[in-house]
Amino acid sequence: MQLKAVIWKELKDLSRDRKTLFTAIFLPAFMLPLMAQLLILALKTVPLTVVIVNQDVGAEAPPLSFQPLAPLEPQKVNLGEQVARLINETVKRINPTTKVIVVKSLDEVKDYDVIVIIPKDFSIKMLAMDPTMFNVTEVVVYYKASSKGVGVGSTAIYQSIIQVLKMVSSQVAAQRAQILLACCNATEVSPDAVLNPLKVKTQYVSVTGEAISRAQLSKLMSSKLLLFSIFYVSAPVLAFVSDSVAGEKERKTLETLLASPVRRRNVVLGKFSATLVLGLIAAVADVVGLLLYIQILNSQIAGMASLSAEREVVSSLTVDLPTVALHGLVMLMVVASTAAMLMPVAALTDSVRSAQSLGGVIQMVPLLIILYAMYADVSAIPMPWRALVFVIPHTYAVLAIDQALKGAWVEAAGSVGAMVAATAALLWVTIKIFESEVLVTSSLRFGKK
Repeated sequence: MQLKAVIWKELKDLSRDRKTLFTAIFLPAFMLPLMAQLLILALKTVPLTVVIVNQDVGAEAPPLSFQPLAPLEPQKVNLGEQVARLINETVKRINPTTKVIVVKSLDEVKDYDVIVIIPKDFSIKMLAMDPTMFNVTEVVVYYKASSKGVGVGSTAIYQSIIQVLKMVSSQVAAQRAQILLACCNATEVSPDAVLNPLKVKTQYVSVTGEAISRAQLSKLMSSKLLLFSIFYVSAPVLAFVSDSVAGEKERKTLETLLASPVRRRNVVLGKFSATLVLGLIAAVADVVGLLLYIQILNSQIAGMASLSAEREVVSSLTVDLPTVALHGLVMLMVVASTAAMLMPVAALTDSVRSAQSLGGVIQMVPLLIILYAMYADVSAIPMPWRALVFVIPHTYAVLAIDQALKGAWVEAAGSVGAMVAATAALLWVTIKIFESEVLVTSSLRFGKK
């Protein structure tokens, strides 16, 4: 009954703390979708200017010129104009607000983010049918390095232009290969056998050496995305724990609670239980935010990707139901472990400000682990750093998410169990602090009071 009364008191305090509840719901549920929307805005709405300087004078197109840029009957054509049209259509599909300007001279260029310069002999060299006249022509692309020019949107536009030029180059190369093969009386040979004699086949494998599909690979890539959630979910815990523990000391209400018949162990467990309720709210909000983020990316970015490889990766960013469920459980444990880390510090401080200051420093440690996990394998950290890192509960959250996406459910369950054990150990430390006189006689602070 004592524990139930303390839990009820803490839950009432939590229900009155609207700011903490709002933060616990808003950060996990809306930050990831907002990131996705900002990415969409960067791709779609940033006004960019592409200038195509078409200096091509045109050439006589022979009947066997490559498709689809040249007609079947001999006539005067300007391939520079057709390339400019292809570039215009491509960039408009990615960003409809992109302004494409076609001019004849560099002197006409005033403002630009990307410039494409097509030389005057472009059609002549591209349409050459005599092998002795085959030559290389150069199309120059200038990519302005400015605060507006270097970004997600401008990079996508730049890559799409490069892709168009590569497509034209491949078509010309295939046409020339056919001509050369005909000269050698080897028309039955595929131009691809000449142009691409070596085909590289890539097979993705798991850590155990088993072959995995692109969909499974994308799930592994999703683990980097899920790591952001650890930071968003744990952020509101600092304010709640600081007010729940250090705040009561500062308001002199903790002494009254400790003087009551309620066991001090139950005081700690009651406050921790309220934190778990906060964690449950944050975990549900985080799962909702994660699903919204993936849905936004799949529905919008995939249609704008200029390269097929990028489109496949973006469109396959998914996580299955068991992974989502485990992710929610891990986020709940992240809140619990964060609270367990902060409660001993909050118990030894004499003000909310001190608790939040010291707690902010402590929260930087899990953040560093998350940043490291974005680029490397946490389990591969060398000793003795590995021993220090594996004392922190958040390390097991990173491992559990990564192992679940790899399908290693037994290992993931082990990581969750280790996280529970580490959290319980920290909670035991808090209970010992509450059961000793250190809670009242000692405090952590910087400088002299």
